[in-house]
Formats: sequence, structure tokens, C-alpha cells
Amino acid sequence: MKRHSKLLIGVNHTIDEKIASAHSMYEEAGRILLTNPIIATYLQEYQNTITTSWLVMEKTGVVAICTDCAVNTGGSCCAQGIENRFDATLLLINLLLGRSLPASPLDPTCCRFLGEKGCLLIARQTICVNYLCKRLQDELSRDQLLAVMETNERECDLNFRLEEALKACLFHI
Repeated sequence: MKRHSKLLIGVNHTIDEKIASAHSMYEEAGRILLTNPIIATYLQEYQNTITTSWLVMEKTGVVAICTDCAVNTGGSCCAQGIENRFDATLLLINLLLGRSLPASPLDPTCCRFLGEKGCLLIARQTICVNYLCKRLQDELSRDQLLAVMETNERECDLNFRLEEALKACLFHI
């Protein structure tokens, strides 16, 4: 495996290049990564944290508010170009978690990863996790906002740690 070249596909490359890089890394090292005890532990912990994040967002009303915004007011959180913030490592994490990467956008005016029922990815870019628009800030109570922010912080922290562990592992395969 060309250890460094595929990993260096970052945010300055096209989304198609990053997707191709993620697929290439997955094909070449996916099995090794999934059986690495550190990576496997991080993946499971990250998956559990993401599940908790979504439960908190559903319970606090974030999902309902965001759905209403997207359907009724043409919300722009998932606008075209957001996908460019993703790098190949984050896309690789999605493949390791069993998600496929879409070959083309459902709607070319939106993020490449936006599907009919929301984001097609499980591992999302930090801005996708952390962004709390004015409407959410106005409609959620302080306690609800804090609950969302706390789970989002944990999700972002685990994402960072998993990405760093993957990069370290990929450089040594």
C-alpha cells in the first residue's frame, strides 16, 4: 500500500477524489483496520456515541425543528459545498461503519450526502454535528441546548481520536 499518498487526500481535493481515496484505503486496509483492537474499540464507542447523539437530538426536538426547517423553509444547513469539508479519513470511517458513499447527490443544490431522510453518513463533519442555528437556540430550553452540546462534544472528541488512530495505523500498514 502506498502509505502516505492516499491518506494525504484532504479537504483541498474534490469530493470525488476524496471518495475514491476512501474506497481505495478501505479496499486495501479495511480488513486490517476492522480487526485492529484499538480501531475496533474506537469504532464501537463512536457508533454508540452517535446513536446517543441522535436520541438526544430527537428527545430535545432538534430533529423535528430541523426537519420542519428543511421541508417548509428550505433550510440551508445541508447546502451544496458542505461535502467539501469532509476529508478521505472521515469518509473511510463511514465505510468502516458500513455506510456507502453516494456516487452523486440526490439534489445537486444540496450537500452530496443529503438523502430523502437526512444525512446518509453516520460519521459527520464537525460543523454538521456542532452547528446550532438561531432557530434552535431560540426554541430549545437552556437545558435542552446543554444536553445537545454535551453529546455533540463527545461525538466530536471520539471522531477526532478515531481519525488520529486511523492515520497512525494507516501509516504503519
